[in-house]
Amino acid sequence: MRLKELIRVIITEEMLDVTVYTADSKLYNSDEKIGEKLWDLYTSIAHDKKTRLKALSKISKEGVGFRQRKIPGACSIQASLRIHEDRAKKRVLLYRALLKLLDNLESRELIKETITKEKGYLAALTALRTEQKESSELPE
Repeated sequence: MRLKELIRVIITEEMLDVTVYTADSKLYNSDEKIGEKLWDLYTSIAHDKKTRLKALSKISKEGVGFRQRKIPGACSIQASLRIHEDRAKKRVLLYRALLKLLDNLESRELIKETITKEKGYLAALTALRTEQKESSELPE
């Protein structure tokens, strides 16, 4: 994939992430066991991704034209967390591919930081999914 194509794919995926994280945070924030943690994590990630879109537009030298769309949330908290974990893994792979194509040192550093953040999100999502699974298995 060429640089511009890859950046367009990443921008599209990041816009979708913002929309889905926002929808899922509103859908599941009332869960008694992990709702508050989920809300904090999802809204934090969505905010970071909105900021990241601005940085990506500088790298691509084009506007991103972000529009938030109405997308239904996942069917359960476990499904939501699994979906976001899979998307975070995909994001790491996409950003690694982008890193290989970039020559600009400033852009490379930004992408390295982004990869580190995505790995952190993946770890946080995995930990939250484990916590949710364990708490749902406990008798009430």
